[in-house]
Amino acid sequence: MWWLLTRRTHVFLALGTAVFLVLLLLLQDRSSALPSFGSGGSVTVRLAVFVPIPLVAALMASLDSRLRAPEISGVRRIDLRDAALVLGVVAVATVVSVAAGALVGSQVAQAAGRNVAFLTGLMLLGRALFGQGGALLPTAWVMAVVLVGFRTTADPYPWTIVPEPVGAPHAAAGAALMLAVGVLAQIRTSRTYA
Repeated sequence: MWWLLTRRTHVFLALGTAVFLVLLLLLQDRSSALPSFGSGGSVTVRLAVFVPIPLVAALMASLDSRLRAPEISGVRRIDLRDAALVLGVVAVATVVSVAAGALVGSQVAQAAGRNVAFLTGLMLLGRALFGQGGALLPTAWVMAVVLVGFRTTADPYPWTIVPEPVGAPHAAAGAALMLAVGVLAQIRTSRTYA
C-alpha cells in the first residue's frame, strides 16, 4: 500500500490513463500531413501514434517518485514491484485501447495498447542506459518515425512499429520484445535510480 502511494499511482497513472483514453476517443482515425525527409515531402500520419506518450511519461514520473534511502537499504524487492507496475500499466492500456477501438470502430485506436508496450520498453531501456535523459526516447522515436520512417506518404517501414496496423505480427513481436528488454533493464538497474 505504501509503495503505491510513494509511486503516486493514484495521481500520475490515473491521470495518464484518463488522458490516454480521452485522446483515443477524440482522435480515433484522424490523420494529418506532416513534413518528412524519408518520403520526400510530407506523410500522412495517424494522430493516434502520439497518444501513448502522455501515459508513458506518467509511468516514468511514477517510477521516479521514490523514497531514496529506504529503497537503497531495504530488503523488499522494489524492482519486482516496479516491474509489476509497468506490466500492469501496459495491460490496462491494452484493454483500454481495445475497448475504445471497439467502441468507436477504430483499428488505429486498438493498436495504441501495443504502442504503449513498445514505447514503455523503449523508455525503460533508455532510462537504464542514459539515466533520466533516456526517458525522451519514446518521443524521439515517434518524431524519427514521422521524419524518416515512411517509404511513401502512407507506407511506413517495418522497423517503425507505432504506425503499423493492429494486426501486423512483426509490430506485435517488436513491441513484446522491446517491453521485455525494457522491464529486464529496469529490474537490473532499479537500485541505481533509488
